[in-house]
Amino acid sequence: MLLSRRHLLGKSLTVGAVTVVSNLAPSLLLDLLAAQIDPLAFTHVTVIDATGQPALPDCTVVVVSDRIQTIGKFSETKLPQRARVIDATGKYMIPGLWDMHAHFRGGADLIPDNEAWLPVFLAYGITGVREMGGDIADTVFRWRTEIANGTRLGPRILTSGPKLDGPKPEWPGSIPVTDPGSARAAVDKLKSMGADFVKIYSRDFPPDVFAAIVDEAHKQGLSVGGHLPFMTMTTRDVIHGGVRFIEHAQFFVLGGCSRSEKQINNDYVARRQSKSPMNLVDLTYHYAQTFEEDWARELAGELVQHDVWVTPTLAAGRGNESLGRVDYEQHQDRKYIFPGMWKTWDPKTGLRHPLREEQLEQLKLVDEKTAALVKLMQTRGVGLLAGSDSGASNSYRFPGWTLHQELELLVGSGLSPMEALQAATRNPARFLGELPRSGTLEEGRTANLVLLTASPLEDIRNSKKIDAVVLKGKLLTRADLDQLLQDVATKAAAANRGL
Repeated sequence: MLLSRRHLLGKSLTVGAVTVVSNLAPSLLLDLLAAQIDPLAFTHVTVIDATGQPALPDCTVVVVSDRIQTIGKFSETKLPQRARVIDATGKYMIPGLWDMHAHFRGGADLIPDNEAWLPVFLAYGITGVREMGGDIADTVFRWRTEIANGTRLGPRILTSGPKLDGPKPEWPGSIPVTDPGSARAAVDKLKSMGADFVKIYSRDFPPDVFAAIVDEAHKQGLSVGGHLPFMTMTTRDVIHGGVRFIEHAQFFVLGGCSRSEKQINNDYVARRQSKSPMNLVDLTYHYAQTFEEDWARELAGELVQHDVWVTPTLAAGRGNESLGRVDYEQHQDRKYIFPGMWKTWDPKTGLRHPLREEQLEQLKLVDEKTAALVKLMQTRGVGLLAGSDSGASNSYRFPGWTLHQELELLVGSGLSPMEALQAATRNPARFLGELPRSGTLEEGRTANLVLLTASPLEDIRNSKKIDAVVLKGKLLTRADLDQLLQDVATKAAAANRGL
């Protein structure tokens, strides 16, 4: 394989025991990855296995095909014949990361913009993405298949396909639901399309419609979750109703920490058509004002009892708060964003607008209580999942980068670096029922791995210091990742010049 790189390109250099080639086109890189057949052996590496155990220094990790074959002390581990040896002295290995809440959307014109995110996710160590609904579902299903069969380079994709919404969907591509019959038909449609799960979105699904969605999804072998229909049901109603996951703790879990939840929601509904409607900032502020720790603790127990998982998406809330106050043109990843996508993010042309000063003051309390809730859920054993909510119209939630920001915010909420790391590794595997096969750095697991130059257990921000990624047993060196990013930047620059 290394010989073929030198033969094809004539540009190579040796770094340690690894031969690196510059200027690889992504299509050629995909071919060369497919040609990797020899075992990989990472020597002198510190293993952070995401099980909760302390880091293991000076290890050898052997990867054969797409599996972790051996993890052992360097002095005690025999290297396989023909192994490609990577000297990882001073480096740290963690499992590949999941972004458990992202979107591919924006219509046909933005398909190239979304497609460019696939290699960016990989370059940030994200080897799996849970896609939470959009309007280019057929394309996303195709990407999912191509990645799975090795004809496209990207993270594994799980997708809901279109979201289920009320009679007048808020987002293009969503399936409108009006009654229990149409609810069952919509779930059947998702199943026939190949959806991996069902994402609900409507704020006001009647209880009988909600029940029909859950019942039909369970008959079809699909899990259900997403947003809460808070205008018609409480957090506890939904938990007892059979959902498997709830997204956005600030909006859809915080209310359950208030004994006044139902009254606050009723006020929201009553004021919708008034001269002073209650907006979502008002809603969450009222939740935060009436937050009670003992009621929150009881809610956490309900979540555990019913095995309902939560994706906090803390970075999404912080992104909304920063609109108009941060110059995102100067962001380090601006160069990877195509003009169509950027237009949906710009407060002058997109859906989201800067918040007023009084709203920002209100959100300080909301953020404080949400952080307390996240810490409480972790302490009580609620399954937490790390997600970015990156997508068109979700302003400045840069793919990849925002997932790492989410890990920082989880630590800022009181989780340990290991617990935050597990929210993007072990927890997704457990949520998906795949923990015996993936999610941790143990023998026999799928070889989705990230090699770091500094320890995330010492500082979670080190999760961004990526030296290499192993995707289903195939090694992407730092040079490979840089070339993928350069290819995206080049295409984005060309698209901007074409405006």
